[in-house]
Amino acid sequence: MQIKERVEPHGIILDIEGDLTYANRSAFKAATDKVKQAGCRHLILNMEQVRFVDSAGLGLLVLVSQSFKHIQGQVGILKPQSYVREIMSLSNIPKMIPIYESEDDALIARKQAWHATRRG
Repeated sequence: MQIKERVEPHGIILDIEGDLTYANRSAFKAATDKVKQAGCRHLILNMEQVRFVDSAGLGLLVLVSQSFKHIQGQVGILKPQSYVREIMSLSNIPKMIPIYESEDDALIARKQAWHATRRG
């Protein structure tokens, strides 16, 4: 698994390539912990290049989302492949974590969330 970090004005995008599985949990957790510790409150997980997600990977997505909610932040998922999207849908992930079809949509949502937290 490879993870690249991109900083945007209202959050951070992690471009993930490979499989999100039990075997790769440490790399994923390290990357998400790093951005959270850096003060990021709005994280977008670009899963366009993720080919497979197992139950451990689904659990990691939920844990990261809950972790960000504790700091009044939010996690979003960007462009999962159809097979990965189906696995997530069967696990009700979209009810917990918003899924976006385009990077622009994800960034607009993060910008709106960022402004909402600034007002609140």
